[in-house]
Amino acid sequence: MKKLIFFGGMCCLTSLILIYLPLLSSVPLIRVRRNQVRCEPQMGRIISNGDKHLSAGSLICKGDTIEVVNGGYVEFLCFGSGNILNLSSGTIPLDKCAEPDEALPTCNPTNTDGCRIQKGGREGNDEPTIIYPYSTSTLNSRPEITWTAVKGATSYKVKVKSYEFGWEKVVNQTRLAYPSDEKEFQPGTPYTIDVFAYIDGEAFSYDETFVDVLSVAKQEQIAQKIKRIKDLGLPQDETILDIDVIYTAENLLNETIEMLKTAIATGSRNPTLYRVLGDRYLKAKLPKSAKSEYLTAAELAKSSKNSKELQKAQSGLKLVEFYNQLPTRRNPPQ
Repeated sequence: MKKLIFFGGMCCLTSLILIYLPLLSSVPLIRVRRNQVRCEPQMGRIISNGDKHLSAGSLICKGDTIEVVNGGYVEFLCFGSGNILNLSSGTIPLDKCAEPDEALPTCNPTNTDGCRIQKGGREGNDEPTIIYPYSTSTLNSRPEITWTAVKGATSYKVKVKSYEFGWEKVVNQTRLAYPSDEKEFQPGTPYTIDVFAYIDGEAFSYDETFVDVLSVAKQEQIAQKIKRIKDLGLPQDETILDIDVIYTAENLLNETIEMLKTAIATGSRNPTLYRVLGDRYLKAKLPKSAKSEYLTAAELAKSSKNSKELQKAQSGLKLVEFYNQLPTRRNPPQ
């Protein structure tokens, strides 16, 4: 039997009940009881597709109650974990989908023990800082390698090694495309990348990072999640931010930073894109790059009167200031 909902003129704006009636009794019916129309934080998004009555693409916020009847379930992208959950009824289980973590990074003014001392990246620095790859996890089997310039350096040596193979190249610039004649990175194998700065033929300083290409199974899983998001037909910015959730959950900073950079290169005026890019640069230990994005985010938030994003951008700038006060470290050349 169909049910109708009448909203009276005195309906409380802080309570909204959405009821979608299925055409067939075998199709699950989802009801979302929302405490407020616009809310934060957002817990995730319903991504079930194939039937419009499941409200695929709807955002779910903290405090919402999801009720699925007719013995069905809905699939839900949890923003806190990047996982897709099957929800059958009741409230969102917090043990499976915790509130998105907006706490301070591990390295912050109240937890200096969690800080990795900066290795340079400032004007006049005397050691290289590997910029790309941004993180240890990647999907790219032939990543470009970039680093900051060292004052007075006449050349740089890049060394890549694993237990299977190794190679090295000498260049006089601060980037190296992955050589086409060298074996590509293999999924599930850890690799070490070293960049040495040379002055007149003598090794002066160096930086080191580690890279691991995700397994084929994990890559396929991530690709399926992204396809599910793209199939929803959401506005472009929402799609990008949802994919960022998936990438960040797997520590794929290389992929999400490049995606966000491409998005804002089109002239986006969305402060959230710039602020999230700042967050990712800060996670990659690149405060200088993060600062530029936070400043842009703050200006756009002011002009659009977006107080939430303004507050987040300003918090990011405070963290950048803290990072810039950390001491630098000289690595002994090897």
